[in-house]
Amino acid sequence: MNPLHLFIAIALCGFAVAVGGVYVLLGLGWALLAGGAALLIIAGFIRKGLISD
Repeated sequence: MNPLHLFIAIALCGFAVAVGGVYVLLGLGWALLAGGAALLIIAGFIRKGLISD
């Protein structure tokens, strides 16, 4: 899998999980928000690696 495709997939999953967490905002919602933030941070690291080439 191309790193660009991996970046796009992880960023979209992070955004979707974070949006789902905002709609729930109960016990599970906070976990979804944390998971979405973690996925977006991972996508940021992949992006930084792609730009430094």
